[in-house]
Amino acid sequence: MPEYTGLEYFKLAVFYASYLYFPAAALLIWAIARRAGFLRWACVIALCGLSALAYARFIEPRILLTVEHDIELKRCFAGAGEVRLAVFSDTHQGLFGNVMPIDRIVRRVNASNPDAVLIAGDLTSMLHPEKFDKTFAALGDLSAPAFAVLGNHDGHRKAPAYLKALSDALGEYGVDVIDNERVTEKIGGAEIEFAGLSDWRVARPNRSVIAPETENPRFLLVHNPKAVFRLPANPHVDLFIAGHTHGGQIYLPGLTCWLVRFACAVDRYGFAGLGKVEAFVTSGTGMSGLPLRFNMPPRIDMLNVRYKACSKE
Repeated sequence: MPEYTGLEYFKLAVFYASYLYFPAAALLIWAIARRAGFLRWACVIALCGLSALAYARFIEPRILLTVEHDIELKRCFAGAGEVRLAVFSDTHQGLFGNVMPIDRIVRRVNASNPDAVLIAGDLTSMLHPEKFDKTFAALGDLSAPAFAVLGNHDGHRKAPAYLKALSDALGEYGVDVIDNERVTEKIGGAEIEFAGLSDWRVARPNRSVIAPETENPRFLLVHNPKAVFRLPANPHVDLFIAGHTHGGQIYLPGLTCWLVRFACAVDRYGFAGLGKVEAFVTSGTGMSGLPLRFNMPPRIDMLNVRYKACSKE
């Protein structure tokens, strides 16, 4: 069971203090209407600044985008084919009440008709185990096979009982937790491999799951994209998929990557060619740190992955 620290209480204080925007905005509008000169313009600037924060707190976290991406695997296979993957991460259910609800995510995923669903960790944020069933029950309505890895927020200081309870709850609703495991799913008549590695802050990653060579397309799901730097020289992976960065969460071009360097160490959001492996980083649907998203709304990424057949010459 996660226990709040002073940091979590501070985050909650910020969350609830944000409601003060409404009386503050009313007071500023009154001052703008009644005052003139410098004071009026100071109130206009203050109102604009507070309104931007209010947008990031009350509006953007409730905007859910579905973004399409096309990719072709570099390696060739016995036959050509295509697989459509729904990818999302970092739902962070628990601490903040303005995160994107799981049922909305599930409805949008189902409407996109994926062949498989990949969840790249951090499903929780100080969520009590007694709320697992109510929070994640909607995952049972997913229309495609679903696979997940757990993230650093799911680990809660590596509490084994919490991890097991979360994995069991996800499994009950049809989500296969594949930390340090590899599974094969038949899609479009072809065998597709999904492998997962544990986040190193939760459990020791077992890279042997990607050691064997394979004749099938293989997708590796992790939480933190920096895991790509810990892969072996030949990882036998066709596409590496991660979350964790939140796309910066508050994205200010030229500033976010300077302030939040971990979010840009591999790629803040999207595709990154890293030599030994092609990577895709999803930007998540929830929040940590602050209950804000700005210029980076929650999103589900649909990966339309094509693979080609090897020449018979």
